[in-house]
Amino acid sequence: MVSISERFKTQPLTYYGLSIAASWAGVGSLLNTITITKTLGIVPALIWTAANVFACVLFGIVISRLSTLREVIKTKFFYSVVSLMAVFQIWYNMNGIREVFADTSLGLSGGTALAYATAVFFVVLLLWRGMIRNILTDGASWLAVYGLIAFITVVAFIQSGGEIVPRPLGLEAQALTTGLHKALLLLPGPFTYIYFYELLNYNDANADATQKVDMRQAFTLGGLFFGLYMIFAFSLAFVDLPPELNLMRAVLLSLVALSSLSTFIYSTYLVFGRKLGLLIDAVAIIGWVQFMDMGVMELWTLMASCRSYLVGAMIIAAVVMAVRRN
Repeated sequence: MVSISERFKTQPLTYYGLSIAASWAGVGSLLNTITITKTLGIVPALIWTAANVFACVLFGIVISRLSTLREVIKTKFFYSVVSLMAVFQIWYNMNGIREVFADTSLGLSGGTALAYATAVFFVVLLLWRGMIRNILTDGASWLAVYGLIAFITVVAFIQSGGEIVPRPLGLEAQALTTGLHKALLLLPGPFTYIYFYELLNYNDANADATQKVDMRQAFTLGGLFFGLYMIFAFSLAFVDLPPELNLMRAVLLSLVALSSLSTFIYSTYLVFGRKLGLLIDAVAIIGWVQFMDMGVMELWTLMASCRSYLVGAMIIAAVVMAVRRN
């Protein structure tokens, strides 16, 4: 019988796509989509959703055409600064786990304990197993996410009798401007994912005898996989979940958070080595107490604003490097 690891090595494209979608998702993909739909309106939410889906596709296009960007990210300065963005991502996903359990019987205290336990678990697991384990756990969790979000969506609409909660269209100038701004903040996101660059390196190195693939196709596939999830996320903005589905939604978002959390914990190992990476992860988990009371959208906006300037500097440096060579 062929093991899942061997199947991955012979046909890795789908696994890469699932891992990319799972890593990119984060808790905000659902929570922020619903929040934007309710507060800004349908059109701003659609703009946000489209940018969310296109972000990984854009990364695949740019990284395949601007090869010097991979050289820029390998410089000590950018590699270290980009890697430290993983700390914000760890806090962001822990915040999501904590927040989503607030409406369940576990409450905020239970959600806080679960977020801590999850982070510590992945610190131990990924220190032990590495790249292949991260790809495979991402794939498994993302398939579970599909099943669970589809079930929640169908049950929620059935229990509502098919009644759709009206949401504002959001054609006001302020709503459109805010929605467009948040959408643009999404696009630089994948460029700060050290894990994505390591996937490219892993594909090139072929150290585990894994079949090489076109990574532009992998990131396009990742965007499409993520887009399927976003259809359900957007749909859930038009129905009020009954109390009995709150716990199931919390489990769903925990699965989404797990995939992203594992990626960013693993990223610190890749950049700083096992010992220093372990120390940084430990400090990040301990230091989360200073940020746990920030809302998911608030922390995401802070993080996204900071990384936009960083990615802009990276791309400018890569373009200058390419022009000088030509």
